[in-house]
Amino acid sequence: MCRGGLGRTKAVALLFAVAFLAIGGLVAWLVPMISLQSANFAKELPAYTERARDRVVDLIYRYNRAFGMPGGAHGTSGSPTASFIDWLLGSPAPTARPTATATASPAATPAPQATSSSTETIGPNPSKLTSADRQRIQAYVEKQMPNLQRGLPSLMEKLWDVLKKSIGGFLGVTGFLLSLVLVPIYLFFLLKESPSIQKRWKDYLPLRASPLRDEVAEVLSEINNYVTAYFRGQLLVCLVDGALIGTALTLFGLNFAPLIGLLVVILTMVPYIGIVVCWVPAVLIAIFQWGDWSHPIGVTLIFIVVQNLEGIFYAPRIVGKSVGLHPMTVIVSVFVWGLVIGGLLGPLLAVPLTATIKVLLARYIWGGRLREQVLESVEEVPVVRESETVTQS
Repeated sequence: MCRGGLGRTKAVALLFAVAFLAIGGLVAWLVPMISLQSANFAKELPAYTERARDRVVDLIYRYNRAFGMPGGAHGTSGSPTASFIDWLLGSPAPTARPTATATASPAATPAPQATSSSTETIGPNPSKLTSADRQRIQAYVEKQMPNLQRGLPSLMEKLWDVLKKSIGGFLGVTGFLLSLVLVPIYLFFLLKESPSIQKRWKDYLPLRASPLRDEVAEVLSEINNYVTAYFRGQLLVCLVDGALIGTALTLFGLNFAPLIGLLVVILTMVPYIGIVVCWVPAVLIAIFQWGDWSHPIGVTLIFIVVQNLEGIFYAPRIVGKSVGLHPMTVIVSVFVWGLVIGGLLGPLLAVPLTATIKVLLARYIWGGRLREQVLESVEEVPVVRESETVTQS
């Protein structure tokens, strides 16, 4: 806009106005949609809970059919399903009851009529879960639901503690809120004074005019190019990822799909880990919404397809090889800097910090810049001495 003839202050003000209008429009679109979907979710939560309870019952029954009661113990009478339910509910294992064959006289033992009532209970596993067994399992699941409800607040408190530690690790909650106000102010003045800063920033280095200051300025400029290329390219990649995933999940019919897309834009600034963090709530919402396995698999396929499109097509064209780090190096750097710095700042700055170390290593160790300078300084001395000896002779 400045090159088009608009003053720099007006251009920055116009840019801020466009940004605030875009953010306001996004909030005005997301908040009613999230509120409506939250109300529908709360209305359908009892049905989701009942569906989840039935799913747990079916899983328990399938486990019993496949593996039987843990420990290999089955009741001598009744089905293995009943013995598994007795073990699950903490009931004592059923004892063997005398059958008709055990109380009858030896002469009557061969009679098939005397054993017909007992052989009916020793048949193979039933093909379907009986209503009595289902009611007993449902009673057990409903008995455990209050424990789960009591555990949810503590789980939310733990998640909130993790979030506070992540924010408080480098700023603190108060500093974070204060930065939300100060960052736009500083950004305004930095954008306004950007040309003069680019021309005169070397003069503010705490070094006097010397080759050392020129070397430090050159190194900082190279590191800045890496950091700028990474954040600019990664932000564009995150915007494309969020738009594709949010649109695909909305067409798929997933609740809170726009919110998932917004989370993708924010969290995928952390490579590889952010997309997994966004995938988990999307799959959980799909499980609660539809109660089957096909829809969560469909959500997972959407994330996989978008990630492959990013890695094959638009990420190399947007970011290119400006950072020049292998994907395995990026993954290791995210974990290492996350442990060293902690909080959200470590994974976020992992790639720029690793690129900085790469610049220093390539400039002074791998490239042999210092070694070449030393060799050049050493080679110059014999040449001078040889010329001096020639003139003296």
